[in-house]
Amino acid sequence: MKHQPHGAALLLVLWAIAAISFVVIWVAETVDLNLQSGAVSASSFKARQLALTGVALGLHPHIKREDTELLNQNFGDGGRLHVRIRGEGARLNINRLLASQDHIMLKNLFILWGLTNDEADVLIDRLIDWVDDDIGRQPNGAEEAEYFAAGIPDAPANRPFRSVEEMSRVLGMDMLTRVHPEWRESFTIFGDGKVDVNDAPADILQAATGLDAEMTDGIIRQRLGADGVEGTEDDFRFGNLDQLSGWLQATGLTPEQIQSRLSMESPVKRIDSSGFVGDFEHQISVVAEPGGGSQSIQYLLWEEK
Repeated sequence: MKHQPHGAALLLVLWAIAAISFVVIWVAETVDLNLQSGAVSASSFKARQLALTGVALGLHPHIKREDTELLNQNFGDGGRLHVRIRGEGARLNINRLLASQDHIMLKNLFILWGLTNDEADVLIDRLIDWVDDDIGRQPNGAEEAEYFAAGIPDAPANRPFRSVEEMSRVLGMDMLTRVHPEWRESFTIFGDGKVDVNDAPADILQAATGLDAEMTDGIIRQRLGADGVEGTEDDFRFGNLDQLSGWLQATGLTPEQIQSRLSMESPVKRIDSSGFVGDFEHQISVVAEPGGGSQSIQYLLWEEK
């Protein structure tokens, strides 16, 4: 019997050692997690700072897209910076297109992406009904009754689109998503509505001009320069529409139509700036109208991810 207290004491000691070991392991793991979390936070913070630096560079009036060494930098500590400057005219301003009487650009693009002629007509009518003042109804349109039946509340808006994402609420946009899931990258609600021939991708140029794919590719090849790569020092920028006359003569467009659809330089810029630190990336996309002289920059959109 006199040995029982010693056995109990031994069990107590063993329990205490086990408990202390558990605490030590928990503290060590917690410290390690905190250190990892701190490292992640530091890398994420630095990546964002690099992206902010890229935005400042992209909006600087003396920095051009041809300044590739400034816009694409590798730093000794593992950080990297990549900045892309484009005119917002590389995208179609959906509100301006719908407000005009000329919807051929929009129809050209929808058919180019894979919609049938009838499907394109239906979708355009429904887009118009979304933004109009609800006076009248398009032949293939959709008004409150159709949206109510589809379970879409408070629709149509009967005002211009406030974002590109809002377009996805229009009945029929699922047809476009089916044939061209990346359609959002081709539209904007900013800018003067003219297509920037120096920045627009091939499908936008083809829709705006009515040229065939081969001739549109010829314009793109001219822009890319000898190396065939966008964003390098040998890129070519058209200075006026006369330099495109060889192509534009085949469009069948009148000079007035060409002037109303195309531009050489967009007044509104889109800056896509990415900062990298190791495996971390922070991207900032800014749409802004640079100020001239004493005027400040007007920010229209700021997105981070």
